Amino acid sequence: MNNLGKVANEIYENAIESFDRRAAQTSKTIHVLFVGPGDRGSIIHDALLQTPSFRLSIASDYRELWMIPRLQSVQVVVLHNTFSSSELEEVGRFVRRRWPRAGILVVHRGGDFLDDALYDDRVDPTVTPEILLTTIERLTGKLQEWRSGDVEL
Repeated sequence: MNNLGKVANEIYENAIESFDRRAAQTSKTIHVLFVGPGDRGSIIHDALLQTPSFRLSIASDYRELWMIPRLQSVQVVVLHNTFSSSELEEVGRFVRRRWPRAGILVVHRGGDFLDDALYDDRVDPTVTPEILLTTIERLTGKLQEWRSGDVEL
């Protein structure tokens, strides 16, 4: 009976270790929702799919955003520059309501185009994949620090 108890305890401990490893791996993955044309060859699509620390979901337009479950854990939403300013504003407001904890990164060229409260960072459409990935990681890091109270506003 004692040996059976040891075996059961070892199985339990191995299961917990496996679960902890999986939880650690999934917690390090950044879920990015890309709103725009998700064609192969686009810098966003290619950069995010080549890196294992990112999980990419794509909504080609505002209507497809409604199909993504509210409970889906989205950390960063990337809005593409193919949208007009009014469409960007509409999508930004929707994202802020649906996923209030998600950071919003806009891929857009030019000056003032959107209310500052509707996005957290912006990059140029010709951004390199390295800078894009760094910007997304930095954005998620800032948001996590802000939520934990480490950053003063």
